Amino acid sequence: MGENLIFEDSAKFIGGSTFLEAPLKGALVLTSQRIFFEEHVGRRNRRILIRLEVPLSILEQVKVSKGRLWRRPVVTLVYRSKENVLEQPSFAVRDYESWRVSLSRVEIGGLRI
Repeated sequence: MGENLIFEDSAKFIGGSTFLEAPLKGALVLTSQRIFFEEHVGRRNRRILIRLEVPLSILEQVKVSKGRLWRRPVVTLVYRSKENVLEQPSFAVRDYESWRVSLSRVEIGGLRI
């Protein structure tokens, strides 16, 4: 309720989480309230599994690094889990500039970045 889609991009989980195993392919989705990674599973009866869901209010930082030759841009989420473990899941994405602009439109950890 009151949640709006800000940006969605195909993504590949590449590491940095204590509960996910790389590689996973899917989509990284940014809304006005959360960011989540959905994995696309199956070939014939394709379905979507939400593997990671983080409210924007608990994020400590979001890092967006430019891609280099042969490498895609990377989005890294930094937050503490319920067990107070520092999590830093990273995702290879397609579009650096769109992520940079989209993240500037939301409040991270209660602060607009």
